[in-house]
Amino acid sequence: MTKLYQSNFLCLLNVCLLSVCLGSVVPMVNAEDPGQASHPSTTAQVRLASWWFTRHAEKIAEIEAANDPKQNKLIELLMVGDSITNNFDKGGPGEPVWEKHFAPLNALNLGFGGDRTNHVLWRLDHLPALKTPPKAASLMIGTNNICWGSDTPKQAAAGVQAIARKLHQMYPEMKILVLGVFPRRQSLDHPHRKQIIELNSYLPNLLADISNVTYMDIGSNFLDQKGFLSKEMMPDTTHPSREGHEIWAEAIVPSLREMMEKQ
Repeated sequence: MTKLYQSNFLCLLNVCLLSVCLGSVVPMVNAEDPGQASHPSTTAQVRLASWWFTRHAEKIAEIEAANDPKQNKLIELLMVGDSITNNFDKGGPGEPVWEKHFAPLNALNLGFGGDRTNHVLWRLDHLPALKTPPKAASLMIGTNNICWGSDTPKQAAAGVQAIARKLHQMYPEMKILVLGVFPRRQSLDHPHRKQIIELNSYLPNLLADISNVTYMDIGSNFLDQKGFLSKEMMPDTTHPSREGHEIWAEAIVPSLREMMEKQ
């Protein structure tokens, strides 16, 4: 770990310990009804994992570099999500796809393995602002809230809404592409698949009143005509293969380029 990363890591750890000592995380307004109490999916929450803080410190360092006029670093696109987005990183199945499609868009990978909506909210709360606002963001999150989590699909969808609102609050002029959660498990009748379909069904209405937000569901691109998810597309029936990442990129990059006003 470099001295810069180590310094950022220690600062983040102090913030985390302070939150724990105070007894909880910082509450957020409920995404569906401001008059109701917050639900975990819409409440910023830290994760007590060293690798998670290290990765977050690395993202802070990338933003600091972009804010330093002496460094040749530009961030124009935020890719926000969980392990599925994280897999675009070096060594992941999506690395060559990232280099081909997203590196030219000056993208920052804000995907963290295992994250739920509440963890993304914490991370966004603890990122320095980019002096030059990004032109666009892509968000795909929520599968960990439901399939292996304790949230209902409607609660998880409220968490997605809360993140979209947060991104808009951070950069009001930034265009935001929210993706429906990708399908999991091979068969259409699997409980996880049903939960995801239900979650996605809520998103168009929940996102409708947030400025500069576009919703897109590309889940069917990974399936055959009968709704079957092959292992060639997602070997573990959750995370896309290289082919799956290519399908993902080809489905959204034209829209992102339009949002970013790039030819």
